[in-house]
Amino acid sequence: MMVRLIGAALVAAGGGWMGIQAAAGLRRRARALRQMAAGLALLEGELELDAPPLPQLMTRGAGLGQGPAKELFQGCVQGLDHLDQEGFAPLWRRLAGGLDELGPEGQAVLAPLGDALGRYDIQRQQEALAAVRRRLEELAGAQEADSRRQGRVYQALGLSGGAFLVILLL
Repeated sequence: MMVRLIGAALVAAGGGWMGIQAAAGLRRRARALRQMAAGLALLEGELELDAPPLPQLMTRGAGLGQGPAKELFQGCVQGLDHLDQEGFAPLWRRLAGGLDELGPEGQAVLAPLGDALGRYDIQRQQEALAAVRRRLEELAGAQEADSRRQGRVYQALGLSGGAFLVILLL
């Protein structure tokens, strides 16, 4: 009988844990979107202050960025050594598409930015960075609202599912 009770408690805890993990995933996406927006703000500021060439801009971004922004900028720095094989815009799109933590919407917003960076005058690059940054901030805000609302639902469903399985097992 004791083994059944311990098993039931573990099943209930597992259901609750699954709900908590699902809610945490929503919060991670919002944090990743915020980190990417902050990374773009860094690039925007660097262009305003110094207007460095693209390799320096990406190196500075990689040094100062966090999370997915740092990952993207580091990938760009490495890819700039092979521009003869892949141009910057396709490189940016490929790397942005690999940032799963941003979600499909975040990736779609970020991907076209590579067409503007290093290609247009400083002001147009800043405008493009600012537009993408604002859109990512909007997505992060929406994701945070979803996280607050759906996170509680996921937690409740996990706990309820675990309790339901306990009832079935006992």
